Amino acid sequence: MGTLAAEKIGFQLVGMSAAVLQGVPVATFDVDFWIDLPARQYMRVIRLALAQGGKMIRNTVVELADGTLVNFIFEVTGLRGFATEARNAVRLKFHGQSVLVMPLESIRASTLVTL
Repeated sequence: MGTLAAEKIGFQLVGMSAAVLQGVPVATFDVDFWIDLPARQYMRVIRLALAQGGKMIRNTVVELADGTLVNFIFEVTGLRGFATEARNAVRLKFHGQSVLVMPLESIRASTLVTL
């Protein structure tokens, strides 16, 4: 998250991790970040994660050095664009950092698209 912020790449926490932070009693195995870059630039965030000691698992999924699985999402169907949804996001603490988190009503309406 710090690397994305340092590179000025917009992101927000989406999916089940976002739901968990908002009190939904579910479990998830990965962290989904909606990245504010075109899908054709997905290797940019993958390279950043790899430079931090991560390991590529599949197209948009990286296992970070601490074992966390991160899925980089570049398009979310069923919602408006990233900038519009980011304005509606809530800011919550996640692993010690303040991050944008997709609100539950948007999570329910969304369909995450990976490459």
